[in-house]
Amino acid sequence: MQPAELHKEAGNALFSHEDYEGAIRYTKAIVQDASNPAYFTNRALCRLRLHKYEEALADCQKALELTSDNMKAHFYKAQALLALDRPNEALRSSKLAYELALKQKSPSASSIAQTVLNAKKRRWEVMEHRRVEKEGQLLFEMKDILHARYETKIKQAEEDPDATEQEKIESREFLEYEYSEKISQLEHTFERSDEKYRKREVPDYLIDPISFNVFYDPVVSKSGQSFERSVILEHLKNHKFDPFTREYLTERDLRSNLSLKAACEQFLDENGWAVDY
Repeated sequence: MQPAELHKEAGNALFSHEDYEGAIRYTKAIVQDASNPAYFTNRALCRLRLHKYEEALADCQKALELTSDNMKAHFYKAQALLALDRPNEALRSSKLAYELALKQKSPSASSIAQTVLNAKKRRWEVMEHRRVEKEGQLLFEMKDILHARYETKIKQAEEDPDATEQEKIESREFLEYEYSEKISQLEHTFERSDEKYRKREVPDYLIDPISFNVFYDPVVSKSGQSFERSVILEHLKNHKFDPFTREYLTERDLRSNLSLKAACEQFLDENGWAVDY
């Protein structure tokens, strides 16, 4: 066995005992042979476990320079980017990893699909935070405008040379009531706008009937039942039948449900919280 492989095996043994710091001796394998992408992805996984995300990202990028279709490198890169709060990049990497996992029939497809959904959720959270912040600022500015107009009208009423004291009192009372009503209407309008973002129900047709998670990549069987692709493929490894109708079923009988996928994507774009439903 080559020296690099010996260091890799030693790293594997340490990793299996959760000694991730010690397992980074994959570095010694890299020193012996820097052309093997597996050494970089192995070290990247150790660094992910140690929360060293920038270093894990660097290892993944190096592995991808060696082999651009490296599923593990794309997957680990997505996890590192997500941990670094770079959800848009994480989403791109996780989608690439998922496509490669399907081609390679990898059992990691389901985990990668969940990472895609997590990236979508985090992207939504960032956008939602910006929306709330922006709308909060807009509400504050509009209240300021209403208050400035109220103050101007009050001043004009107080300085009206033709008005009696009683008329001035009545004008002030009316202006105070008008200002209070406008503020209430404004706040109510913003609250109603917020309600559509606070919807917390996922329609049943967007839920995979096996895992009970929101669909990411739905397929439809001969019977017309939709399933999450990675979930039904895992089922078919051991059982060659539709889990609902019990009819004979193989991977070739599955078809992408593009309309359902589009519906899920639109729903998740507007309701990122649904990933954890």
